[in-house]
Amino acid sequence: MFGIIQNFTIINNMEMQMNISGLDNVLKTLQSLPPEVVSKRGGVVRQSLAAGIRVIQKEARKNLVRATSTSGKTNISYGTGLTAKNVVYKRKNMPNGIRGERLVMTVAYKSHPLFTTQYRNKPIKFNDIAFMLEYGTVNQQAEPWLRPAFLAKKQEAYDKVQADLLKRIDKVTNKLLRQPI
Repeated sequence: MFGIIQNFTIINNMEMQMNISGLDNVLKTLQSLPPEVVSKRGGVVRQSLAAGIRVIQKEARKNLVRATSTSGKTNISYGTGLTAKNVVYKRKNMPNGIRGERLVMTVAYKSHPLFTTQYRNKPIKFNDIAFMLEYGTVNQQAEPWLRPAFLAKKQEAYDKVQADLLKRIDKVTNKLLRQPI
């Protein structure tokens, strides 16, 4: 069809970025639609990106459950699945000067209810656990869960975004064509 992954980068602190180009026909169609349809809270683009990121989110959650369920030095597993349930995505503003939609996958910044101990004089949060697993600590070897999920599912996510975007654009244009002028 159309569209290629132009470049893929892994930025520090578990942020991954995929730039998509080659969607000129889709962009022209989006620009021809009324602004309230396209830009309202991201419109069809945000919805399609969300469909694609859910593919990676599902794999990341499976990887995180696998990483937290392995027993450590004490041969005791504390894996309850709570941290994996807190793998979320949220909408973020684009960097200055760039137009478009941006969704970022992260782990919720909420206190873990089962750990009453502190880490660096702060209550342990879900994202602390996820970060320590992804990159390791002085006392624990890294058990990456997000990077492998992204690398394994990036093409499937891209295909999902592309197919979903085309479907949503067709739906919106057909709806607009049926409306009387």
